[in-house]
Amino acid sequence: MADSDFTHLNGVYKEMAELLGDAAALKIWNRYAGVIVSFPKQLYSKEHIRQFIRENSGKMKPSEIARAIGLTERRVRQIIREEKKENRAEQEQAPSK
Repeated sequence: MADSDFTHLNGVYKEMAELLGDAAALKIWNRYAGVIVSFPKQLYSKEHIRQFIRENSGKMKPSEIARAIGLTERRVRQIIREEKKENRAEQEQAPSK
């Protein structure tokens, strides 16, 4: 079966085969046939997002960070404020030398 002939497949499997190839579509069908699968809009975990923002907030503009991880600039700025607030609270709780 040619990898470019997807006419024999049904609906979403046809779309998957066009994107990933027949073999991958068949693997997905074998694993998930009959199961309703939904994909969250957010690709990255909350922990990864916060770490990425912490590591890049001094190097990149909030708008650049937002584009890189698929958030709004407003949300990136909000997370930066939350991180700063958490850091201040931790510093206040740390014993002074």
